Amino acid sequence: MRPTMATYFTYSEIAGVPRTTVNEFRSELAKFGRGPVIYACSVINSVLKDWQGHWNHEAHDELVSNSFPPEIASVLIAAVHDPQRPRGLFHRQQLLFVSKEAIRVCAESGGRDPIALPYLGGLGMVLLMANDLLPKRITHPAPTSEQMVSVLSELIPVAEASGFYKPINKIIRSHLMLSRFFPGGSREIRETFNNALGIPLEEYVALCFATLVRYFDLDLQKYKTSPGDFLLTRGWYRTISLPEETIDLFLKDISASAEEMQAFLRSRNSGDNDFTCFKDKPIFRDGDTFFMIDPAFLAEKGETGTFWRISNALPRKQRELFHGTWGMAFEHYINWLLGESVDGVSNKVYPNPKFSETGEEVCDAVVVCDDSAIFLESKGVTFTAGAKYGHDPALLAREIEEKLVRTAEKKKGVCQLAARIEAVFNRRSGRRIDGLDLTKIRKVFPVLVTRDDIGAALVMNAYLASKFRGFFNRKAVSVTVTPMFSLSAQDVEMICGYLRDASLAALLEERYRNDKGLLSTFWAVDNDVLKKIGGRECAAFKRALGDYTRMVEQILSLHVGAAQPGA
Repeated sequence: MRPTMATYFTYSEIAGVPRTTVNEFRSELAKFGRGPVIYACSVINSVLKDWQGHWNHEAHDELVSNSFPPEIASVLIAAVHDPQRPRGLFHRQQLLFVSKEAIRVCAESGGRDPIALPYLGGLGMVLLMANDLLPKRITHPAPTSEQMVSVLSELIPVAEASGFYKPINKIIRSHLMLSRFFPGGSREIRETFNNALGIPLEEYVALCFATLVRYFDLDLQKYKTSPGDFLLTRGWYRTISLPEETIDLFLKDISASAEEMQAFLRSRNSGDNDFTCFKDKPIFRDGDTFFMIDPAFLAEKGETGTFWRISNALPRKQRELFHGTWGMAFEHYINWLLGESVDGVSNKVYPNPKFSETGEEVCDAVVVCDDSAIFLESKGVTFTAGAKYGHDPALLAREIEEKLVRTAEKKKGVCQLAARIEAVFNRRSGRRIDGLDLTKIRKVFPVLVTRDDIGAALVMNAYLASKFRGFFNRKAVSVTVTPMFSLSAQDVEMICGYLRDASLAALLEERYRNDKGLLSTFWAVDNDVLKKIGGRECAAFKRALGDYTRMVEQILSLHVGAAQPGA
């Protein structure tokens, strides 16, 4: 199902006053207790979307009704359901922003408790004020590269905070990369993790998974029936057959008190939309009681979190080697996923094709769809918080260039695709690929896949496509070459569910037909090919999820299979 794109209400719009200032917002927020605000925002954040990232409209409507007097709530709810211009009020970015600000400005005790008061004690208005402070610029239909990266610097945090993401995919993806596809095996990497944290990697990620499953079916109605289920205690973890010391080390690593989060923010904060404090500690700790601030950030502890834990524990030379092998593991993972998902007729996957005369690798994979060919480059790189959340277009542009385009010494994804396609289909002297006949190919689709969610940010595809155009000589080739497409790992995981019913070329063609500027994302654009097929799941990923669930049950001696979600 295509996600709905909605704009959110602001306090200035509802109250008919000038845009809220930071000081006005903080003055109102400071009237609340720190812990109660973080708790309320965390509950709202957890019930607005289901396990699969789908928006819960009924929960949003009820939360609006509970947060505002009827005369305001009715107007807001009516606008939310306007099919011509859908609106929203609560969203993940806003809730994380308010939680982060509460750590800074709210007192530990003595303030309002929104859960205990009618209309959340006015917290709804504070959340509207937060919307005034969050970026919402858009770009022109044909923006320049500089305009796009400027907008990207604001939209990447928005996309990560409020985008369509499936938290569990991160854990399963990371598990497969390390257990099946890590070059040379991952024994030394696992030892590095164990030495750094004192917990075996398998047990650590299994505990992340089990904690997520604890929350997976929580919705607003279940919360209202049993609010205590939102809380975690050490007692719940004692049902797991791991040493108590392991549980303590795990909780110490993923949780923090308000004071500890305050200290983190004083030492590291790249901007308003830098939620690294919650990524680092996605569980809020209040004595012996815990609750989850954000499910996606908890899932990331089993993916990006383990990557940085290992990377930071390695000497510099080994760290560089680890980054390279991590990227290779991601490349192998994407190739496996595609190979397991196609029918071998409408889509034929050729992993790691090589030039006949030199044995040099052409790209990470080629997918042949009748008279079309998709050339893929998969990049497992991870972007820094400063580049993604610091609202510094120059820093972001530099990091995109170095990690996805080129450096002074080496071509990266975008440049690699341009050079390889031009070499293979050169009018005068095209280079042959071993074991692959491309003489019938008439159209080529360049595709860049990123493990980092940045590949699925609004405007990112348009920006990278503009880079591709700058390096590619269309007149030199004998085939039609489309603009370059940018996909995230989750995009591919979802697309793979359709590859026995449709060609990848047809899916990309339809995506381009309805968004020629490539300013949107794959799943936010109408796609008639997908509509005709209906809902599909990636069978290979679903099997991997089932296998991993059974492994977690064995590691923890905890039955989580009954709570297993769809892939």
